[in-house]
Amino acid sequence: LTLSDGKNTPGQINLFFSYIPSFRQFIHLQSLSILHIPSYHTLVKIADELHYLSNLTRLKLNTCSFGNNQVNLQLVVNNIWSLPKLIDCYFSVWTDQKQTFILPTKLSISLKNVHISGQTLKWNQIYPLFECTPPLEYLRIFSTPFDNNDYQSSPIPTLIELNIYCYRTSDASKIISFLKNLPNLRNLQITMAFNLINGYQWEQIIRSYLPKLKIFDLNMYDQFLDDQNLEERANELINSFQSSFWINEHKWFVRCFICDKIIRLETSSIIFYHFEKKFPNWWKSTFSHDNHLTFYHCMTSIDDQIVFEQSFLFDIFLQNMDSVCITFPINDQFWSIVPSLKTLRSLRILSHTDTYQSQLQALLDRAPYLYRLDIRQEVSLPLQISLFKYNNASVRQLYLQKYNYRFNEEECDTLTHSQLGVQCEILYIQVKNRESIIILVNNMINLRTLHIQCEDDEYSKYLSLIENVNDSHQTNKTNKDELIQWLKDNLSSTYLISRDPKSINCIRLWIR
Repeated sequence: LTLSDGKNTPGQINLFFSYIPSFRQFIHLQSLSILHIPSYHTLVKIADELHYLSNLTRLKLNTCSFGNNQVNLQLVVNNIWSLPKLIDCYFSVWTDQKQTFILPTKLSISLKNVHISGQTLKWNQIYPLFECTPPLEYLRIFSTPFDNNDYQSSPIPTLIELNIYCYRTSDASKIISFLKNLPNLRNLQITMAFNLINGYQWEQIIRSYLPKLKIFDLNMYDQFLDDQNLEERANELINSFQSSFWINEHKWFVRCFICDKIIRLETSSIIFYHFEKKFPNWWKSTFSHDNHLTFYHCMTSIDDQIVFEQSFLFDIFLQNMDSVCITFPINDQFWSIVPSLKTLRSLRILSHTDTYQSQLQALLDRAPYLYRLDIRQEVSLPLQISLFKYNNASVRQLYLQKYNYRFNEEECDTLTHSQLGVQCEILYIQVKNRESIIILVNNMINLRTLHIQCEDDEYSKYLSLIENVNDSHQTNKTNKDELIQWLKDNLSSTYLISRDPKSINCIRLWIR
């Protein structure tokens, strides 16, 4: 069973509980995934119902974030650890006030795989976690720096696979102290932010303490205050990964990059994702057949137009783009770098104007599998009429929420009759008045989900003045959500209408 209050199915979780108020009848359920839980009240209800799921083996609570509410996650964690047959747990629940994972006080005799996301696990919590989860074989965590002296180092023989993100852990000896207690580890995926351990040290760690390790994915980087000797430092680092241990025994190859004042090293099995505003200034690989063509061939996302404005010493071809951000005008270098858009699924356009209509249409013509189109224009501009003229048969999600313009009734009507409007299934938009919402819903024949911001939404203006928006929205009785009620009165009862708990000025309509 999967329930989600995500952008495509807003309100689904509460709708489910309105028809089926209890898990009591799901005693044979083995897998449960609940995504984007809308409120702490709903989370507690789910936690209280878990004891009915005596045969549950897999539980996923994903992307559940709560503001300044008084949240007791101890209850939630304990109820999870009390499930008698649970094997896999993906726990991504956190609050703004408390970023540290709450250790269970219950013992699980079945739980083997634990993925903790959104919260950190302190180093002195790791061993106690294994004490209350004796069968644990797989663990994925985000760790904080060693800020205490009571870290308990003890053997953990059950752990086979570890995925750990270490943030600003300056003392490498303590990481080594943890790893040397994992004698049966077979798969290690480790990311180290603001710390670099050279290949000689890693070789010693693996040879001495991790004899069963078969898979090693390493990603580490550090930032330097000056750019002096950066290339020399990077060369020293990558050279330390060129011994027979790395190249011949395990065939674990690495790549090393310099981007501005950051040195990054990662195993070549990791698909390179471009985080910075530009391509690396320098890079090397320990794999003899690795070259710039294969390296850039792996890149799938470009998030800043400035990338296409750089000069290059050699030809670069990005032929597997999944997501691209573009500012007009497009220069000739763009088409030489990105000769094909056949894999493109998401396109974001900045500074849209009618002047570059032909350039945008040329992009759309070359993207036969484009799903999401995000178009934005400058605040000072009037509505650009070319928006209603674009064609692309595959676009299903149209994002106009950052278009910097509020559409009136006539413009909404025009949008609904455009090709993009006719085929649109998911729409994000800002409108001047509530009547425009009715026009969009009634005329867009394929619309499934609408995310809308409305200028005459007085309730959202009231909430913007309240310090604790989430609590006020849940408990407020005197200032009714007039626009939500108006929409319910004027639209079909089959439509699910609610406010987005993550963005209180946005109203969501799920058209069922």
